[in-house]
Amino acid sequence: MLKKPIMSLGTINTILNTAPMVIQGATRLIKLIRDRGIENKPEEEIPDTIDGIKNEVDRLHQRLDTNDESNVEQIKLIEELAKQNESLATQLKKTITHLNRMSFLAVIAFLISIFCLVYLIQ
Repeated sequence: MLKKPIMSLGTINTILNTAPMVIQGATRLIKLIRDRGIENKPEEEIPDTIDGIKNEVDRLHQRLDTNDESNVEQIKLIEELAKQNESLATQLKKTITHLNRMSFLAVIAFLISIFCLVYLIQ
């Protein structure tokens, strides 16, 4: 009994070609999230002078800018992963359509062969 392939070679090829990019993107996203967690550690001292407060405000602005850049980078990575997922979904849909067509043709061929056998027997 022949087993029908679950995925076509094109689908498998697409998955194998995009898998390293997906893994790399996920790794970069995890690294950004980890780095962000390290930067958010509380400080030990509260500034006593106005200059200290200004320095603290400047440092907070830098952290906010860094967080904004990190957020933009995360959004870009998520968009890239979404595009790759969309590509895989499209390829899978094409594979399913192709499989359905092949199944239909197999049923037609089977019916024709049964008809021919019945016709030859008579």
